Amino acid sequence: MTSLTPSQPDSAPAPAVLEAAQERLRRLGARVTQPRLCILACLIGSNEPLTHQAVIDRLPGQGEAIDRVTVYRVLDWLVEQGVAQKRAGNDRVFRFSLVEHEAARAEVHRQHSHFHCTRCDRTFCLDDVGLPAQPAAPRVPSGFAIEHVELTVNGVCAECGARVARQPDSAT
Repeated sequence: MTSLTPSQPDSAPAPAVLEAAQERLRRLGARVTQPRLCILACLIGSNEPLTHQAVIDRLPGQGEAIDRVTVYRVLDWLVEQGVAQKRAGNDRVFRFSLVEHEAARAEVHRQHSHFHCTRCDRTFCLDDVGLPAQPAAPRVPSGFAIEHVELTVNGVCAECGARVARQPDSAT
């Protein structure tokens, strides 16, 4: 979920985040390599799902030392291990986040709907605006199990709408 002020990397991950990443890799019984450690620390330290490029941008002074292909492979490996989730956004770009971050976000967001701006690609929470708290579940084929239903309204946010209104008409 994009916020109004997305988190940006200020510096290298805190030692506690690196320790948490190292411990997590050890619990998996996996080799603790520098790329795995740094990339997992990026996900642990992020408040939002990260694109591949955002992970590279957040690597602490090692963006060049860990090549793009390795970042892709480690992210996919973390997904295979059940540590991370990979989801395509409306822009069809994959975003990665820790499974527990997604579970916490999903629990919070089960209770309300969202507005997605098709211009800036931001998503806003719609709290108590006359929409159903829990949208009705659609009928699914036999054997399918619905975990939750989300309602997302697509359109243009106020900021993008104001930007369009301020632009002079180029056709005249």
